Amino acid sequence: MPINNPDHIEYTIINGHVQIVVEGGRQLPAYWAHPDLGGTFPGVVLIHDWWGITSVERRLAGRFAQSGYYVIVPDLFNGSTATTPQEAIALVEALGDSGYRLVDTALTTLEQHVRCSRDVAAVGLGMGGTLAFHAALTRVDLESAVACYGFPQRMLGQFGKAQTPIMAIYGEHEPHVDPTVIARLRAELRESPLDHQVVTLAGAGREFFEQDTAAGAEAWRQMLTFIESHHKHTHTVQSPDAPL
Repeated sequence: MPINNPDHIEYTIINGHVQIVVEGGRQLPAYWAHPDLGGTFPGVVLIHDWWGITSVERRLAGRFAQSGYYVIVPDLFNGSTATTPQEAIALVEALGDSGYRLVDTALTTLEQHVRCSRDVAAVGLGMGGTLAFHAALTRVDLESAVACYGFPQRMLGQFGKAQTPIMAIYGEHEPHVDPTVIARLRAELRESPLDHQVVTLAGAGREFFEQDTAAGAEAWRQMLTFIESHHKHTHTVQSPDAPL
């Protein structure tokens, strides 16, 4: 799907499925997308919402890849998806506390990948946004983290100490994160010297990437600009003898 953004090169891409080796030697399935071109690219670990990997995550992965990023979407639910909130809650409960460990492994795997420049961002939606917050507060080696309609409640009081630049994006009519919580998040991020940003999308609710809306387009523009501003390395051309 073309981005049609005149400010960016649009690469043709390759996408599909891979396996990530996690603790205990077991394999974590993941969706991946990257430019169909040799060399190294900055990386994005895209973390899905409580529905599992859907067309939304696959579409965003493709857009990042078209923009020059090597993207992996770890499947925290091991192939399962939800179509109702009840099913989603059951998947989240089954995941338990292991979600961040899996995300952390995916981030490390991508950083060490031969096709990655070692500049890596964590981007998450909903539940994944919460895990992106967690990554930003836990790791010191990420270039940026973007949380789209994530839940910061359990981490309030810690954001002023974050060592990763954070962008948090919410719709003006966000139904599940109270405005007072977003205001407190914004206040804590202002305590930091880092380039943190909290974006409110006028007229939008939740899950603004679900459809092709003005709010989704604006969220994409701000997110991509933020990530690009913190990556030190862009695409480098691969020599003919370099491994794939």
